[in-house]
Order: sequence, then structure tokens, then C-alpha cells
Amino acid sequence: MKQQPLPLLARQPILDRELRVVAYELLCRPIPSDNLVWQSANGDQATSEVVIGAMHEIGLELVTGGLPAFVNLTEQWLHTPLAIEPDHLVAEVLEHIKPTAANMAAVQILRDKGYRIAIDDYIGGAEQSLWLPLADIVKVDLLGLENMEMLGELKDKYQRPGLQWLAEKVENYNQYEYCKTIGYDLFQGYFYSKPMILYGHRLPDNQMAVLQLLQALNRKDADINEIGKILQTDPQLSFRLLQMVNSSAMGCTTKVTSIQRAIMMLGLDRIRNWTSLLALGRLDSKPRALQEQAMTRAFTAQELAGSNPSLEPDTAFTLGLFSLLDAFMDVSLEDICSRLALPDNLSEGLLRHEGQYGALLQTLQLIEKGEWNKIPWKLIGITPDQMSPLLKRALVLTRDALSIPA
Repeated sequence: MKQQPLPLLARQPILDRELRVVAYELLCRPIPSDNLVWQSANGDQATSEVVIGAMHEIGLELVTGGLPAFVNLTEQWLHTPLAIEPDHLVAEVLEHIKPTAANMAAVQILRDKGYRIAIDDYIGGAEQSLWLPLADIVKVDLLGLENMEMLGELKDKYQRPGLQWLAEKVENYNQYEYCKTIGYDLFQGYFYSKPMILYGHRLPDNQMAVLQLLQALNRKDADINEIGKILQTDPQLSFRLLQMVNSSAMGCTTKVTSIQRAIMMLGLDRIRNWTSLLALGRLDSKPRALQEQAMTRAFTAQELAGSNPSLEPDTAFTLGLFSLLDAFMDVSLEDICSRLALPDNLSEGLLRHEGQYGALLQTLQLIEKGEWNKIPWKLIGITPDQMSPLLKRALVLTRDALSIPA
């Protein structure tokens, strides 16, 4: 079947009874026909694109302003939860998903983890009603009902304590007033706002690194150290990982600059789900030479930091790895640092070559140019005689990491 054009990220506000925005639904636009055929062919990738766009390209905080995000979950994504904390995600069960024992068990697991469940495009069908005992929110499709009276009838029939009713596809103020009068809690539709397209620059992912990561993660004896090595070979994946772990959606209170620490904090299950998300999105590659240069910088920085007690080797590795991210991602380092909210010493080193990390980055660049006479030897804490074996170790580590023949 021919692939549909990739969707753009859009959002639509969800309002309470006082017309205050309390959440946003993240949507795919344009959708040629949001039916079972389209969802079967494109739904998994559409969800991937929406979440990647929100989390990585724009930033979930900017997209939702800290409010919860309603996200359509296809059958696959019910069984592969997204790497977003429960406070920031409302999982929408699409109307096409069958309430099988396996699917209902997957939704129950989401509930047990603290996620709120919304039943999408509900119109009162017997099969779809089987989802209601697991629901926190019922999104009733006004345009799919035979008449407006059914809005109240469905609510009266299935209402229970704690269950919220959301009227969706509300097209005018009179419909809003009617739904409010009969006790609906939440509202969504053109009467307030059409979906707003959010233009983000979609950053490509390294296909080989993503596939290697998936392969390693799906082994029964998946090893955290191996996962870390794969992630560290790709600056873009490392950037995305740190962006995710440092996002407020992950509930992290201190900034993380180490790839290994990020993996330990997230755990293999969450890393596996995140990698699956990337694998279903668009994949691309940058020149191998650029990747090798970034890795050489990273290992050289790590080796140099090992000789200087005021530098942290993991942070130095990140500095070297991220120093070429603007070339990988075709965006400025200023944008990258702002997205990650990196610590001041690391940002100052990357952007302005200030401080000890700035001197370290300057040293990496001078080494590449062969301008050893300009290297601030005292500041970085080694002598010229110590540099040659250090560079040799960094080169060996780079070749091993990237499987380059000696």
C-alpha cells in the first residue's frame, strides 16, 4: 500500500465548563481520511511523529504549556507505552481498537501506572462501551450521534463517580451551552479553536544506530553498558536521550549530562519504548566522517578530563559529542542548548568557549587544526608529551565504538 504523506504536528485545546484551557490534544495534520484503513496503514507512524515532534523538535513544555497532552494510541502503542510521565499524558483509545482481553489488559496496565484513559469518538456502540469501565474520560462525538438527545442519554446510562464526559466536535456556542447544561465536563471543537499547526523542524535519526539499539535492547540479556556505547556513537540519539530525561515531563529535578546516568534513570524498558518510537518515525543518516569526528572529539575530551580533577569525564564526553550537533541537525548550538537546558558551565563551553569546558573544546579544535602551539596546556592540565598517547587511546576507542578497522 502506498504510504500517505507524513503528517504535521497540530494541537487543539480542551476546555472546562468555564472555557479555560485545561489540556491539548496533539493531532496529525493533514489526515486524508481518519478511518480504519488509514489508521491501519499509518496510525503507528502518525503517533510516533506526533510524539517525536512534541518531545524533541519543539519541546513538550512549549507545545502544551505544562498542561496534559491527549495522544491517540494505536493498538501497538497501547502495548508499548510512550516515554512520558503519567501527569503529562492522557492516553486516547481509538474507536477502531477492539476491546480484546489483551488490549484491555494493556489499558489496565496503563491505568495502574497512573495514566488517565480517554475513549475517543464514542457514539454509544455496544462494543465500544466495553471500554467504559476502564475510562477516566469519555469523548463523545457530536457529529457521530443520531441526535443531540443521545448526549444526555449516554451520560445518564453510564455515569459513575470520577468519570468525566467530554463533548468533542462542538462546532458552535449553542452546542457548547447545551452540553454544559446537561452536565458535560470538558469541551473540544471548532467553536473555540481549529487545530493549530505547530511548525517544527523534523530532525533525522541515524537509521543504523536506531536499528543497532533496537537489536541490543531486544536481547534477553540486554546490557546497560552496551546500550550506552551504542547511544554514545550517535550525537543525535544522545541529544534526544538527554533532552527526554531532562524534560519536566520526566519529572527529573536535576540536570543530567551523562549518557550512562540517563540510561540508569530511565531504565531499559523506557529506553526500549523510546527507541521503538524513533524506529517508527522517519530515519536518515549524516556522513560517516562527521560521526567519526564527533566521536573522536568526545573520547579525546573524556581522556583529557581524566587528567584534570576539575573536569568530569562524562560531561567532557558530552561536550565533545555535542560540539558538532549543529552540523548534524542543521540548527544552531544556541537552540540545542536551550532545548536541553544544559548546565551553565557546559553551555558556556559549547557556545562561547568560556570556562574550563570552553578551554577543553578550544583544545579539541586546535588539535584538529594541528595548532599545538596555541593549546592552553596549563589550563587543561597536561603536557605536550602526554598528548600523543592520549590521542592514540581516543582514536582506538573511536574505532572500536564505530567498528572501524584498524
